[in-house]
Amino acid sequence: MPSVRAADMRERRARRAGRIALASLLLLIGGVWALAAPIPERAASAPRGAASVLDEPALLRAAEPPTAAAASTAAPTVDALQREIAAVLEREGVPGVGLALVDRDGVRWAGGVGVMDLETGRPVDGDTQFRVASITKSVVGLGVMRLVEEGRLDLDAPLAALMPEIAVDNPWEDAAPITLAHALEHTAGFDDMRFNEWFGDDGTAPGDALTTNPRSRQARWRPGSRPSYSNPGYTIAGYAIERATGESYEDYLRREVLAPLGMESARFRRTPEFAERLATGHTGPGAPAAFRPIRHAPAGALLASPRELAGLVHFWIRRGDGGPAIVGPESLARIERTETLPYRGTDGNYGLGNYGDVLHPVVGRGHDGGLPGFLSCYRYFPELGVGYVMLLNATHSVRAYVEIRALLFAYLTRDRELPARPIAPPEGPAIAAAAGYYGLENPRIELFAFLDRALAGLSVRPSADGVVLERLIGGEIDMVPTGDGGYRHPREGGTSVRLTVDADGERILVAGMGYFESGSFALAWTRLAALQAALTLLQLAPLWSLAWALAAGVRRLRGRRSAPGEAALHLWSGLAGLLFFVMLLVFAAVAQREAFVSANALSIGFCAASVAFAAASALAVAEAVRAHVRGAVHWFARLVPSAAALAAFGMTLYLLKHDIIGLRLWAW
Repeated sequence: MPSVRAADMRERRARRAGRIALASLLLLIGGVWALAAPIPERAASAPRGAASVLDEPALLRAAEPPTAAAASTAAPTVDALQREIAAVLEREGVPGVGLALVDRDGVRWAGGVGVMDLETGRPVDGDTQFRVASITKSVVGLGVMRLVEEGRLDLDAPLAALMPEIAVDNPWEDAAPITLAHALEHTAGFDDMRFNEWFGDDGTAPGDALTTNPRSRQARWRPGSRPSYSNPGYTIAGYAIERATGESYEDYLRREVLAPLGMESARFRRTPEFAERLATGHTGPGAPAAFRPIRHAPAGALLASPRELAGLVHFWIRRGDGGPAIVGPESLARIERTETLPYRGTDGNYGLGNYGDVLHPVVGRGHDGGLPGFLSCYRYFPELGVGYVMLLNATHSVRAYVEIRALLFAYLTRDRELPARPIAPPEGPAIAAAAGYYGLENPRIELFAFLDRALAGLSVRPSADGVVLERLIGGEIDMVPTGDGGYRHPREGGTSVRLTVDADGERILVAGMGYFESGSFALAWTRLAALQAALTLLQLAPLWSLAWALAAGVRRLRGRRSAPGEAALHLWSGLAGLLFFVMLLVFAAVAQREAFVSANALSIGFCAASVAFAAASALAVAEAVRAHVRGAVHWFARLVPSAAALAAFGMTLYLLKHDIIGLRLWAW
């Protein structure tokens, strides 16, 4: 009888193993099919685009300097310039662009190329209005400085005294209170907008926006120690304007800033009288973007035309000489200057809604903006007395952004000899002292800071002409010295990187708004290598399990059974790998559809997928341990699934540490 019962038990185990293998096979076929299905281009790029809502210097960080050919090509006439720009738009699938060319005498030309709306085919002209996004900050900066001149605002006033009713979490309040200047220069240490702060009703008042989610106003490091771009700082500035004036920031800025600049129809919300002039944004070729008002309106709600923004450029070129006297020369200089950091920055320094740009052969200043469907840019060049406006109604082509800017600059400077780019002799001892590894330590969005810290690192080493910056993820950049620890790319017009020390004497590297601290290359490399190895194993696990299931099915047909526990070992490791990539796919869909802000099928699906991945990982590692203890499965057969199980469990712990497992995006 015992032998009969044992045979029966073996048969039941075999049938159970066959069912598990079949279920595994079906599940993994479906999963592999899902992973192999094409992902729309917008979804693949959406996380970066979503994270850069209301973005600005991210465009500069993402863009390489224009090629020498692009930078030196100069159209002889405006008509020729328009033809060259039209060729760029057609190649890149961008519907249209609004443009303005400005010099000391005023607007040389304002117009457009392409169409403002694909459905109507209406062409872009100088009066077509665009969502200019973060260029709004330039207008807010001028308004604040006007009130500072009048003695109604103080840049150095702590926010706790200026607006005690607004919640700000600053553990350094006694020693380093957050001031209005910190908020305007992005040096308060704030996180950027939380997801439920992105969009809201048209014309949301600053005070209401600031009550939506106070967690975005937590100082993550000592205020004034490093920059980190944070849109809520400009909502704070808008609220400060309202407290100082007793009227809405919109009314004050329209009267005191926009009207003197000739921006009579520019406004901070959609209105029926200008509806036909507003361009339609596009997130991809032929993909119109819905108009969604932003909640933090003072950070990026402005609607304006290229002709109107040309008035702002002309104001900065003339610097109030014979133009509107919004603020005086000292205030203009303050707007262009960073004062809240303890070290010297780069030529890309951020002032009050105004920052530097070194991607042209000559340093320019201005601001950029980005909203779903719109990229905007204005630049003025104090040395040359010229400037431009460029407003794109599409966000999918950074290449169009870079190339059109280069064409505009080349046209404006075609008849003049440009000043020499800054250069200095290499400082051998200083370079040797600064050589080493630097890791990013000012992530813009704390939720994803672990990715920034894992991927964004630079190694500095001496070269014959200056230094070489080597990215942690690969690739080198040759930099030439500009003096006092400053360096630039050979095609850049000014200092883009500086090697210096912080207030405590620790070595740091600053690059625009990037802040890197001296650290351990071995630790950074080990972390990155471990992540790469884990991702490789997670990719391999579903395919390996699929191959095992097929082989097990064939063996079963031939009367050969799998070892006890072998099916579960492969099933759970493969399922964990599959769920990891399902989690990534769902997140890509969330980003593509901007579904962060509410509890919906996608955002709930991401939360559920992350929890399911964690559970499958735990079961996978449990089966791996059980298989090792039993010893029924040959060591070679359990090698890959066990390694994949450990990788999945390690990834689970890593994501748990950084609050990704079980993340409710709508409540963050």
